[in-house]
Amino acid sequence: MKTIIICNGEITDYEYCSRIISSADYIICADGGTKHAYKMGVNPDLIIGDFDSSNKVYLEYYKKLGIKFEKHPIEKDKSDSHICVLKALDFSDEIVLFGATGSRLDHTLANISLLKLGVDRGIKIYIADKQNEIFLIDKNITISGKPGDFFSVIPLTQRVEGIFISGAKYDLEDAVMEIGDPYGTSNEFKEENVDIRIRNGYLLVIKSQD
Repeated sequence: MKTIIICNGEITDYEYCSRIISSADYIICADGGTKHAYKMGVNPDLIIGDFDSSNKVYLEYYKKLGIKFEKHPIEKDKSDSHICVLKALDFSDEIVLFGATGSRLDHTLANISLLKLGVDRGIKIYIADKQNEIFLIDKNITISGKPGDFFSVIPLTQRVEGIFISGAKYDLEDAVMEIGDPYGTSNEFKEENVDIRIRNGYLLVIKSQD
């Protein structure tokens, strides 16, 4: 089952999101993500949050439609996005987060760290916006693009060992990356598919465009 989570961060291209949402089996809104869902004409299956950042207009609209709500206290240890991911992990085999990046860098980094929850359970999970697709791997991934497209690999653990990259402008074989030495940024697709695998650690894989 493919689940979309719409968060309260920035979404600059609703058409891009709508194309991916059209293939979703289940849609969850994280609190203020209701504004994005409303503007895209999307009716979520579930809305989760403490509702401190939701516009009452959108909340009332979805209540009248009979959308299911799950309310949580404002003072809690987990963000609304975190709770949404935990919920989705119970029944999904693919999870895509929209509105998970933006001007609040702390929220962006926290949401990126949530990708580990999916990786540890063997569930495909990634953050998407018009400029980026953000993955986290502990084994391998194949990403697709056009020759000349950009991608980066950045260690999320102190040390990532046994990095192999093929199909890129700069291939790697049994390489090591450490935090503080980000030499894996701004690589390029040479082929339409780039294969990346690692032996130890957690590696961020980010497909980007300017």
